[in-house]
Amino acid sequence: MSDDKKALRILFDTYWSPKGWKRDETVDRAEFEYARRAGYMFDPVVVAHDDIVAGLVSVRARVNLQRVADAFLASLSTRRLELRSALGSFAYAAQFPIHGLDEQTARRVPSGRLNCLICGRYGHASPEQQDLNILSFERWRWGGIRHADPLYSWFDLTQFEKADLIEPTEEDCSILARILDTATSLASVARPKELEKRLGKVIKSNRAERCVLIQILGYCGVLKPAGRNGFLQAFTADELRDRPPDRANDWTYPVIWWRGADGVDRDVLSRLFPKVAAMV
Repeated sequence: MSDDKKALRILFDTYWSPKGWKRDETVDRAEFEYARRAGYMFDPVVVAHDDIVAGLVSVRARVNLQRVADAFLASLSTRRLELRSALGSFAYAAQFPIHGLDEQTARRVPSGRLNCLICGRYGHASPEQQDLNILSFERWRWGGIRHADPLYSWFDLTQFEKADLIEPTEEDCSILARILDTATSLASVARPKELEKRLGKVIKSNRAERCVLIQILGYCGVLKPAGRNGFLQAFTADELRDRPPDRANDWTYPVIWWRGADGVDRDVLSRLFPKVAAMV
């Protein structure tokens, strides 16, 4: 996939302004066609819950974990956020169970839609139109947000297959080592928010990027809360992803439960990033 700054600008300008999210997401047709041909924007797709599940299970079999881990590493110095995203999606997909959407695996909400108790998606059993452009925007802008949504993970890994990958450098390894050293140096009761603040001096980034980075390290189990697993080790159904009573806490599962005392899971670190494991 080519590096097309014009197409990326069109994608970003569709959703974002200097004041933040746009209310009007209308895009000029000619500009949309340009960004679509470049692979940054997409026509809507019509899929059902079970199509998404099948697509995610299919793409995970084609993606190599080590390539995903290397891409995450290589994103740290280059700020290639679209490459960083794939580790979160692969971790979520690794143990993702094949399942269907029916009355036995879902609960009906007041709108009439079904909430899948396994993967958490809301929808009807019949196919529905899905907008991939907002997912593409989030992937390029922040390294993804919805890694625990099977539609995003499917889309993300499919795009990763087309990406121009780069090899991680010693600088990348050093950055991740400093990130993990920071995590292990926090007070035992420290929460992800404190880690995010401290990482502002460790890696070139904004707050949103740092939050996503920490959440990805939680998804894969490098930052593993006591008594809980990252998705790479075991899939936790949506109905079992408990949350603290603090409603102001908007971190995702499982890193929402991570505390400074949990530190870094060295077994997972050694599996994903052996060079970094030797440095921390």
